[in-house]
Amino acid sequence: MRRPWLALLLVLLVAPSGLAQIIPRLPGARGVSRQPVQRDTIRDSTKIVKWPTPDSIAQRLLTKPGYTITRYQGDTAYFNALTHALDLLAAGKQRLAVVDRDSQVVVSDSGIYYTETTRKAITGGHYVLTPPPSSGQADIIGVGRVDYNLAGKSVRVSNARLPVNNGEMWYMDVALAEVVQDSANGKASPTVYVPRPGSLTSCNDSVPDYRFVFTEAKRTSGNTIVARDVLLYIRDIPVMWFPFIFSDTRSGRHSGILPPQFGLGDVVRNSPTYRRNVEHVGYYWALSDYFDVATWLDWRSSAGATEGDPGWLRLNSDFNYKWLNRFMGGRVGLSHTSQRDGHTNTAFSWNHTQEFSRNSRLNTNVNYVTSTTLQRQNTFNPYTALATIASQISYQTKLGPSSLTLGATRTQYPGRQQVDQALPTISLTSTPIKIGTAFSWTPSFSYSRRDVLHMDQPGLGAYVYSTNPATGRRDSSLAKNRGSSNTSIDLGMPLQIFGWDFRNTVRVVQQRQDFPQQFPINDLHTGLPIGTRIYAATYQTAIDWNPDFTLPPIARNKFNLSPSFSLQNVDPGPFWVASERTNGRYVHQGKRIALGLSASPTLFGLFPGFGPFSRIRHSITPSLTYSWAPKSNVSDEYLSALGRTRAGSFTNLAQNNVSFGLNQLFQAKVRSKNDTNPDNTQKIDLLAINFTPISYDFERAKGHKPTAGLTTDTWGYSLRSDLLPGFDFSSQYSLFLGSTLSDTAEFKPYLTNVSASLRFSRDQNPLVVFAKLFGKAVPEQTPGADQVRRPPDLAQQQAIAAQPVAGSARGGDRFIVPPTQGWAASFSFTRSSPRPPKPGSNVIDFDPRTRCAEIAGNNPLLLDACLAAQRAQPTIDTPVGSATAGGPAYRIPATTSINSDVSFSLTPKWAAHWTTTYDLERHEFASHIVQLQRDLHDWRAIFGFTQSPNGNFAFNFTIALKAEPDLKFDYNRTTVRQGSF
Repeated sequence: MRRPWLALLLVLLVAPSGLAQIIPRLPGARGVSRQPVQRDTIRDSTKIVKWPTPDSIAQRLLTKPGYTITRYQGDTAYFNALTHALDLLAAGKQRLAVVDRDSQVVVSDSGIYYTETTRKAITGGHYVLTPPPSSGQADIIGVGRVDYNLAGKSVRVSNARLPVNNGEMWYMDVALAEVVQDSANGKASPTVYVPRPGSLTSCNDSVPDYRFVFTEAKRTSGNTIVARDVLLYIRDIPVMWFPFIFSDTRSGRHSGILPPQFGLGDVVRNSPTYRRNVEHVGYYWALSDYFDVATWLDWRSSAGATEGDPGWLRLNSDFNYKWLNRFMGGRVGLSHTSQRDGHTNTAFSWNHTQEFSRNSRLNTNVNYVTSTTLQRQNTFNPYTALATIASQISYQTKLGPSSLTLGATRTQYPGRQQVDQALPTISLTSTPIKIGTAFSWTPSFSYSRRDVLHMDQPGLGAYVYSTNPATGRRDSSLAKNRGSSNTSIDLGMPLQIFGWDFRNTVRVVQQRQDFPQQFPINDLHTGLPIGTRIYAATYQTAIDWNPDFTLPPIARNKFNLSPSFSLQNVDPGPFWVASERTNGRYVHQGKRIALGLSASPTLFGLFPGFGPFSRIRHSITPSLTYSWAPKSNVSDEYLSALGRTRAGSFTNLAQNNVSFGLNQLFQAKVRSKNDTNPDNTQKIDLLAINFTPISYDFERAKGHKPTAGLTTDTWGYSLRSDLLPGFDFSSQYSLFLGSTLSDTAEFKPYLTNVSASLRFSRDQNPLVVFAKLFGKAVPEQTPGADQVRRPPDLAQQQAIAAQPVAGSARGGDRFIVPPTQGWAASFSFTRSSPRPPKPGSNVIDFDPRTRCAEIAGNNPLLLDACLAAQRAQPTIDTPVGSATAGGPAYRIPATTSINSDVSFSLTPKWAAHWTTTYDLERHEFASHIVQLQRDLHDWRAIFGFTQSPNGNFAFNFTIALKAEPDLKFDYNRTTVRQGSF
């Protein structure tokens, strides 16, 4: 549902039909008594009016169809037969006069007077006017005179409070108002005139905390309210004057003006360097029950423009559709940005979901921009500054017993020219096809093609050099024709015969790197270098077939022994291969039989408890696998096709391999003082330790140093404990410098990755855990309604960052900050340090500073500009290399960062939230989101600051009305690419 508003506008009313035509909302005014209604006299007519139980005759009359039922109640009734006048008085024992006509009720503590000749009714004193229940409107309460003109279909009320419920309850206090029902134009809504001062507020206190006081107002039959000469009061202090306000008061989806996003500084510039920003100026059309369209403009001033910030104009449109009968819905967004310097960017988003049948479904999420540079540099959101511009399309259906999935993906990177795409991806899987109970076949097929276009990674051919004929200056630009592709086909035909599993898979992989690469040429037998060669493009086609037999397990409940039998490649590479080294000719290696036996028992011991623990359980789950394969040989042609040599190679050796992994878990059973059932006690994990399996080949170790038998390249471990909620730690090591396929590999453990995270909150922290363990009652706490939001975790941040790039109605949002519950804090530490390759001539530095030094030379200004650009567009993908050995090796610098996210309440009315990332390598902050919120009863004040990695920062101060957040007062200060922390 959309409620379009304009500027600082307000609200009003929904009126019912019939006699009691009602207006909507809110209180006191200049020249009007602050307490026009004695609310303690009569309030709710449904509670104060009691109708006597009708007898049988009256009951039959009340249920007789085709008649309008009118009921009267009072102390005294006078009827003049000549003038057809009825006076219903409230006096004596019956202190109220009541008329109920078609569920519209008029209650007065004075009297109700009706004259049929003039068709007018008058009431006075304290009164309550109750509309029909179908109107959804609350009672009108007032004190004074009410005049009904049944012939003119109008009513005049004095000193009245008119409540209106449009999602939030608003109140209008008026000295005088007239409601006129005009049925000639075919509209049921009345026209409401308020010719005297009145006020509007959403605060229902006897003395409202704020109110909008106006001189006169009018609501048209088209559901638009206009008030002029409006003054905002906070308590009794005038704060701001508006020449007029107006609003569309219709509920539900309807056309109207969108709420613009701007601050006071955008109206009256408070600094010579301030750049005005106005967003969301547009209109919304509700075309039908199935379609709607919104169009709006965003603008940034070009006054005081700089080279990197020339100002811009952005046109946005958003088309939404939902066709329930066809089970389809979605949205289309379009955005076109024109900068003052002539650069443009067009962004497109399309999200669509459609169900063709019970088993067929189409999903699309398409995002595309023509200029990733402009898309990045014009955002103030720290997450979207680094987010990928991702697109996905998928179609799922059933074909008999099989499931077919078709898909495609495409990814652009902010500020980069590189594009990654997968088109198409096909997957066909089948449910098991059984013949009796002894035979089962589960075939599967998959196909995918993945391309990297316009590569911007370093290496040969990364730059195109040219000479300017006029100046003689040599310029360079990033090459746009480099790319790579990878096509794979998998055909699975697993069988199960009498409990024996026969896994049979055929895999075809074709790779092509369409950019120059340099390779060393080594002697096949000695491994000595004999030269180098640069290939304009490299490619490889690999075909592999891996049959594997798994026999039924032995001693399942004790050691979980599982024997296996397979046909294994002698070399870890594919069976058939063709590459640039073979000129496209296929060569192959041999197969050999491999026998294996694996065991994964679970051993545990029970120990006496202590303190709050009744018992400790230590479980150990080792995994032990032994495999054996005879000695075999690999041809010279096969090794040459992969760029490898026989010098120091372990390829031809027999295999006598043992693999060992270990997982440990310490558990404790918590004592229970109140529960007599010992099996119904709480268990917690004191410590869980998981180790990566490690393999050792005894054949490799013969005649070599003992570490040569290790065949595991990487090893790591992870820790977790329930005593520290939200605590996770993992570490990973690279064990060898060089390839483990050769005895030249040097055993030299190197720490490559460390990650640790810790989350605390009001309900999840070590103090709460230990308090519960030692039997202390921990009360449940209800979070306040006005606390700031808990920041999303990394997955949520990525999802938010991947929001549509065009047409989003959230175009004015600058802060990703959703409501939270209580205080919370999360901290994470990550370090990634890829092992540096061995020194050589074919090593490419991936360090931004090294790359920028090559471009900038001795120009410090150009160097700073290049570093700022590189930091705003870090490389998040792995460098593309060749499948052939000896290709370029990338030296990537370490990255170490600390991320923190803290939200808490400074006082019961103040809440704070801070998210930041600190780069320990560069010793600088990468991004900030800081927010303070203040609860002001009917208002909410928000102070916000963000800094993005692209250098953009924004300061925002907002005071918004809770009942209508679009009614707010902003101060925005935004700076584009003027530096970084």
